[in-house]
Amino acid sequence: MAEEKVQQRQQTVPPKQPGLFITLFWLMPWKVVGILLASLLVSLLIEYAGMTFIWAGEGAEHSRQVMLTESGYLSEGFTRSLILSQPVVVISAWIQQAYQWIFVDTGFISWVNNARSVHSQGGTVETLSRAGSWLARALWEYLQATVYVTIIFAIRVAILVLSVPLFIMVSVIGIVDGLVRRDLRRYGAGYESSFVYHHAKRYVKPAMYGPCMLYLAWPTAVWPNLLLLPSAMMLGFVLTVVTGAFKKYL
Repeated sequence: MAEEKVQQRQQTVPPKQPGLFITLFWLMPWKVVGILLASLLVSLLIEYAGMTFIWAGEGAEHSRQVMLTESGYLSEGFTRSLILSQPVVVISAWIQQAYQWIFVDTGFISWVNNARSVHSQGGTVETLSRAGSWLARALWEYLQATVYVTIIFAIRVAILVLSVPLFIMVSVIGIVDGLVRRDLRRYGAGYESSFVYHHAKRYVKPAMYGPCMLYLAWPTAVWPNLLLLPSAMMLGFVLTVVTGAFKKYL
């Protein structure tokens, strides 16, 4: 009986939650890295599927055009920032350095060029079969698309980083507005609904992560404000509802 009581007590004790320091400086960075890697993987899979079924005639040219358009959005729309004094120059240097590390230093570009040389010899060398020439061409197209999509992903991540002040400002406004409505309800003896609070609280993280993942994995060129502004407004609305529906007495 004593052992059963001890087991019941152990089962009823809630698991210990990690501290704020561990959450902010260890768990949160790994979550962000996981979200970024998942978004990159999804964007690559979408591009491969599009090259196979939707824009098969364009090949890697589709992702190259998207890359040029996204770089234009970055250079035209982010000439000033609260985070960096010269965001376009600094981010371009970072992307160039990342390109050097990921593709040049690892030998990936050499591999792509070898596949391209095999493709260029496919129509002239008689020893290569038609199937081998088609395989070399397909491989080269997908490798080129991988490079372009990765650069697009880096550009969009930079745009999200530069948009952090927007999300902070909207979050602060939403929290302040929610606190004001909470105080009005508290002093006016308004109706308190824990149902609204708990259900709205569940949508805080999806409102933060969902639009960012959608933006990073979007297969075509998209103007950043077309997704970022509605995402910021949705986050502010969710925070307003959560803060305003918080319990009446702290």
